[in-house]
Amino acid sequence: MNIFEILFLVVVFITNIVQGITGFAGTVIAMPFSINLVGISMARPILNLVAIVISLLIVILNFKKINFKKLLFLIVFVGMGFGLGFLINFLRPNGERLLKIYGTVICFIALFYFFFDVDGNKIPKWVHPIILILAGIMHFLFVSGGPLVVIYAVSVIKEKDEFRATLSTMWVILNSIILGTNIAEGSFTPHVLLIGGIAIGVSLLSLLIAKVLLKKINTQAFMKIAYILLFISGVFAVL
Repeated sequence: MNIFEILFLVVVFITNIVQGITGFAGTVIAMPFSINLVGISMARPILNLVAIVISLLIVILNFKKINFKKLLFLIVFVGMGFGLGFLINFLRPNGERLLKIYGTVICFIALFYFFFDVDGNKIPKWVHPIILILAGIMHFLFVSGGPLVVIYAVSVIKEKDEFRATLSTMWVILNSIILGTNIAEGSFTPHVLLIGGIAIGVSLLSLLIAKVLLKKINTQAFMKIAYILLFISGVFAVL
């Protein structure tokens, strides 16, 4: 394990504390830093694997809270985005240019969350499918569609446990598709599996710390900090 992989694990640790508190921002903050530290070939499969484990844990603990009607709607439209993301990945455009576009989108999302209340009722319903398709594209390529999904989900799922359970179920299903493509591409070398296993352990520790912090911090103030980190992460991808 080299210094860049150690720093990658530090990023996973810190961003999953953020994930545990905000419920959605961890991977999207982690991805640009991780790509620059260990490359997308390692960052993408490991962060996706971590997301599956964490989401599966939430699903197991909150299975009765899943809203299957909303889940189907999410899977259909985010799944469409997955298909487009697969096509983009298959065509293999300029990777550096794609990363800059991704970073720009992240910056706009961070600014949106920072300056506006996340209330999907203010967004016309016809825009919802577009948001979810864009989320699917971003998630397939960078495992980072969560913030866009949240813009839709907060308007239709008001109860917190139902929100977490339904979205987590969707991520387990769709991230498993990404996992399948990672396996088919041969991304999981023995070394990647080793780092991935450590990353999962680090993430579970992060969630325990987040649970403690939730009782002691001002959540609204922390969310603002998370959006600033999100913006910095996007800038880091663009530069």
